[in-house]
Amino acid sequence: MKKYFLILLIALACSSEVEDKPLDLLTKEQMVAFLIDSHLIEGTLQTIKIDKDSLKLIFLDMEKELYQKHDIDSEQFIQSYHFYLQEVDQLSEIYEAVIDSLSLREKMLNTGQ
Repeated sequence: MKKYFLILLIALACSSEVEDKPLDLLTKEQMVAFLIDSHLIEGTLQTIKIDKDSLKLIFLDMEKELYQKHDIDSEQFIQSYHFYLQEVDQLSEIYEAVIDSLSLREKMLNTGQ
């Protein structure tokens, strides 16, 4: 899975035009924190056994809360994400930190800590 994601990132970065750095660019640390929370929400929602329409409504509500928690808006995240897509090394570092953090959380849950 990790290999496919990195291949996708490289392909997208190579095919897109270089964009200017957004004025309100999220730092790598902010991106990591946001993406960790986003993936945790997605993981939680995958365990809920309800119809897709209801699940989508729940996701949209949780997504609003996520943006509020991180004090950003969707446009700021999207612009930052597009910028980091062009900076493959930086985006790779971001996702390595996200994966490491989520793996550590999973390990802690599995060992009961």
